Amino acid sequence: MNPSPALRRFRRPGVVALLAVGMTAATVLLASCGGTDKLSYAEAHPAARAVETVLELREADVRDVDAYAPYFESSEVATALAEASDVPTGTPRVPGWQTPYVSGETSTTADVVVVWRDTAEFPDWPAVNVFSTRLLEGRWVIVDAVETSSAPEPAEPRE
Repeated sequence: MNPSPALRRFRRPGVVALLAVGMTAATVLLASCGGTDKLSYAEAHPAARAVETVLELREADVRDVDAYAPYFESSEVATALAEASDVPTGTPRVPGWQTPYVSGETSTTADVVVVWRDTAEFPDWPAVNVFSTRLLEGRWVIVDAVETSSAPEPAEPRE
C-alpha cells in the first residue's frame, strides 16, 4: 500500500524532525501548565506586584520619597528608604531576588514572599523575607516584614 501524498510529506527527514520537536515542545508546555497555575496566581497577585515594584526602586537606588509613598502604610518608611546614604548613588540597595509571590491572603491582607539570590555582596541578608501587606484605599501597601530561613508555599487560587 502506497502512502498518500499528504503522508509522504511527513516522511521527509526535515519535516519529521520538525514534527518531533513541535510535539515535544507541546508536551512539555502542557505538562508544565498543570504545575504552574498555583505559582502563576501567587506571582500575579497585586500585592506581589507592589512588593516587586518596591524592590525595583531599591535596586535602582531611587531616592525620591514620592516614588515609595504609594507602597507603604507608613510615610516614615518611604522617607527612610529615599534618604541619602554613604553608598554612591545608583548602587543597588538589595540583592537579586526571585519573583515575589503571595503565600497567604484574605480579602484585605496578603503575605508576600521574597526569596533572595545573588547575596554574595550582602552577607548579612536573610534567605527569605515575608512582607505583610494590606489593601488600603484600593492599593496594596507594605505594613511589615519578617526574615525567615525557608520560603512558605505559594497561595492557592481562591475560588
